[in-house]
Amino acid sequence: MQNSLNLVTLIAALQKQWKIIIGFVIVSGIVTSVTVFLVPQYYRSSATIVSANPMLADKARLFNTQIQSLYSYFGNGDDLDRIYGIADLDTTYKALVDEFSLVSYYQLVDDSLPILKRKALLQLRKDLLLQKTEQGQLKIIAWTKDKQLSSKLVNRMVAILQETESGIWQKNYSRSITAILSAITSMQNEYTALADRLGTANVVQHELIVAQMQTLLEQIKQYKKTNDEFKLALANSPNALYVMESATPASKAERPDKPAVILISLLIAFVFSCFLVLVNDRKNIA
Repeated sequence: MQNSLNLVTLIAALQKQWKIIIGFVIVSGIVTSVTVFLVPQYYRSSATIVSANPMLADKARLFNTQIQSLYSYFGNGDDLDRIYGIADLDTTYKALVDEFSLVSYYQLVDDSLPILKRKALLQLRKDLLLQKTEQGQLKIIAWTKDKQLSSKLVNRMVAILQETESGIWQKNYSRSITAILSAITSMQNEYTALADRLGTANVVQHELIVAQMQTLLEQIKQYKKTNDEFKLALANSPNALYVMESATPASKAERPDKPAVILISLLIAFVFSCFLVLVNDRKNIA
């Protein structure tokens, strides 16, 4: 009975001060509405990528049809972690800071250029997010006040990831080609030297030199074949990742969410004003 009486008393107190409650809610709604329309608007763009199987970079797959079907086109969690690690490097963010003049975009001043770039990098880390999904995908999300910039940042980061990992494979192939060409040149010089000795060699030496020259020719032929395989693999370097969804400019700003912010503000204002009315009228509530 006491609980019922208290509830009735509470409702009566609120009804008595309904004008104050409504007024407080209206004022809060106006202030919130003005604020959300004055604060900067942020646009969101995102891209979704998955890792390619690094085994696709094996040159053997280009020349052995029996093993081509053994390679999956998609990588595993470790391969995605490697791409995530490249994306999270300061080197990647520095490239974006320089390419898109983010020091100017963030309006950073009154410091040396290296410090300003470092500040821009730290701010970019807040605006450019990396998220690994349960489906084995990596989402790259950017929030900026320029909808074009958001999509450009995301797509450029995807390109940097592709270039960085593919560059590792291409660099290794190029080194192998250089080493093979050096070995071929050395063997050719040795072959020429043996050929010069044929004119002064006796019968036994002549046979030995001819055998050595034949062996060198076989080795040179094999090395040239291997060199051609590396060149073909270099020219057909596979993707390091697959883009499932490229970033596109947002059609509208998503931060702040004006209707949601205003609605929450009205709700909080209503609850708070009711609380103040009840506290002020507590002597009459027994």
